Amino acid sequence: MEEREDHHDNCPAFPEMKVIIIGSKAEYKRSAANTILGQEDCKMREEIVKSEKTERKVQNRSVTLVMTPGWWRSFTLAESVKSLKMEIVHSLKLCPDPHAFLLVINLHKTFTEMHLNSVVEHMEILGEQIWNHTILLLMYNDKTQRHADNKKIIERAGQELDIVIKKCGNRVHVFNYTESKGINVEKLFHEIESLAAEHEGQGFKIDSKLLEDMEEKRRTVKKRAEEREIEAKTKMQTLKERLTEKSFPELRIVLMGGNIVGKSSVVNTILKIKQEKNMSKKCVLSEGEVDKQTVILIDTPGWWPYASVKETSESVKQEIMSSVTCCPPGPHAVLLVLQSGVAFTEAQRRSVKEHMELLGRDVWKYCIVVFSRGDWIVTPTIEEHIESEGEDLQWLINKCGNMYHVINYMEQDDEKQVRELIEKVVMMARMNNDLLTPLEGAKEDSDSGWGSDQDKFERGSLNLYPPEMHEDHVKKWLENMEIVSDYRDSSKFSEDISEDVTQNQNH
Repeated sequence: MEEREDHHDNCPAFPEMKVIIIGSKAEYKRSAANTILGQEDCKMREEIVKSEKTERKVQNRSVTLVMTPGWWRSFTLAESVKSLKMEIVHSLKLCPDPHAFLLVINLHKTFTEMHLNSVVEHMEILGEQIWNHTILLLMYNDKTQRHADNKKIIERAGQELDIVIKKCGNRVHVFNYTESKGINVEKLFHEIESLAAEHEGQGFKIDSKLLEDMEEKRRTVKKRAEEREIEAKTKMQTLKERLTEKSFPELRIVLMGGNIVGKSSVVNTILKIKQEKNMSKKCVLSEGEVDKQTVILIDTPGWWPYASVKETSESVKQEIMSSVTCCPPGPHAVLLVLQSGVAFTEAQRRSVKEHMELLGRDVWKYCIVVFSRGDWIVTPTIEEHIESEGEDLQWLINKCGNMYHVINYMEQDDEKQVRELIEKVVMMARMNNDLLTPLEGAKEDSDSGWGSDQDKFERGSLNLYPPEMHEDHVKKWLENMEIVSDYRDSSKFSEDISEDVTQNQNH
């Protein structure tokens, strides 16, 4: 597929230009924005978590540019958090009637049918007509290809990318972001002006009801989030005032969660260690100190995403149940680790409930929900994430007595996040009169299996998540982690994910 021939020489230069940059995570959207705006950005490697607006004078034009948060490259729209959809729609509030959308795709990985479907679903949040206003920016950073022919680069990308190019009306530009020059930006500006001329100077018009409904939802989410935050802070303050006497020579904590949720990163962040890979499918005990307080953490093997208890191996279930005996006389708290940046569905809610109750139905009064990888949350606050995700996540948080916390592995030097978590564990330990102890018969109760087709349909797994699909789901996350690791020039993410997957790949 060739880049479109220049035919916009006679298009007048616009004194004002409005552009929205869109694309999946780690696609170098900031690099594209910096090149267009002719600026350097110290936040180059930071994830875009909400729509960001910048206004700048560029080549005698007043440019308004909005960057939107990205989706995971391999994820369907259903797997993306609901707040992402709200932020993408909100970009039209920040930049009404944009002259163009710039869809950024990085050529560092093969562009497959899975990636194509993801791009199409997320782009069409704003309606199918978005393609009539979209220019494709293909980014690459191979210095050995600085003089490569753009046509050959496009051809090597494959037929799935060719479909995207055709959807964009053959409007495509290739940027080597290690060698970007102003002439490319000038050419891009001419392309945007040509596109606007095709629409008689009219920018993209979003369905007004969609925008109004989404803005109303954002306001509702924000209001409820503020109420939840006040409730959580009031509860903690009350506990601090009433429960001041009891101290603990050590705090014993069990970590629970599915595969690839980042339990290892939570352990490493709390204890400031680098936990070695666990290949035994067994509970792993780690011990350290936090502010001179001895802390014992028991990391349990995870379960496959969306799996019911009946789909989880007996060895894993037995190991989870034995976790409470690994730290006699019993744990003070259970940290249920959830991954930020991914949708929490009815299927996951039921899976989490079943596996948690392997420790008994009373486990919830000992439970704190911990959101790992806090830098992936596509909302200003964790409360807005909870409220925007809907009933399933809210049910879980409420089940845990509105006890939740965020851990950001990329900010391990932030001692406050760990100190506040341990403070919550201490308050919970003081609040409960007893410890979590082994419970006979807890392994499987009346709510532990989804045997009927109706049950499977309700959790979204009938002919959708057969056992062999669990591994495919993990492969998606491994690909996403590899992309983020390359993007941030950091091995932290992929190593932690590999530990979780290695533990469970044979379950």
